[in-house]
Amino acid sequence: MLHSARKVITQPPIEFVQSPAESLLFLESGSVDVITVATGAHWFDIDGFIAESKRVLKPTGTLAIFGYTGFASFIDYPQCNAMLKEFGLGDSKLGAYWDQGRDVLVEGYRDYHKALVKNKWDDVFRRIYPNTIQGEPSAELPPVVGESPLVMDYSVSWRVLKNYWSTWSALSTYHRKYPEREAADKVLIREMMTATGASNMDESLNLEWEEVLILCRPPQ
Repeated sequence: MLHSARKVITQPPIEFVQSPAESLLFLESGSVDVITVATGAHWFDIDGFIAESKRVLKPTGTLAIFGYTGFASFIDYPQCNAMLKEFGLGDSKLGAYWDQGRDVLVEGYRDYHKALVKNKWDDVFRRIYPNTIQGEPSAELPPVVGESPLVMDYSVSWRVLKNYWSTWSALSTYHRKYPEREAADKVLIREMMTATGASNMDESLNLEWEEVLILCRPPQ
């Protein structure tokens, strides 16, 4: 990824650095205006990343975290919603084959919300869309439930959806353990299309993608 980025961006002032999110030693304390993370914060040590963000951000700086769970709500085929969640999270399907941290994203970064509030960050704002994220809306730390998507807003076909699922790391791990089994993404698409009566792999699907946005400022 770094190699590709450096090939595309050849002019300053952009610099690409590989570093643990919890130890940004190339940055001075109080030197950063904005820290952004796009669908990656669930792989971090939450407390370590929050502490390091506090160190490097200016007092008026912003931490912005975005994530999408990878799951979608089928507007025209609601019977597919439970099928997709079972495929991705079920104990007998892919649920046991995700790397540690996946649950943090599936639950809409609720653990980040808790940690930020606990550490007295200012103006903590968490927005989810739609209201289908696991365990939401939380009674303990209720998010804002958006009426429309902020980032993920596009339709795909059955074919594209299958190709997307084939990129899931859990699917690769699953088939390394069970190489003799039929491709699980192929099975799911077949079952969904049977359940909906669909026959055209290139049919455009109307989807709502689960997404979460967190914005906050360091404690003063």
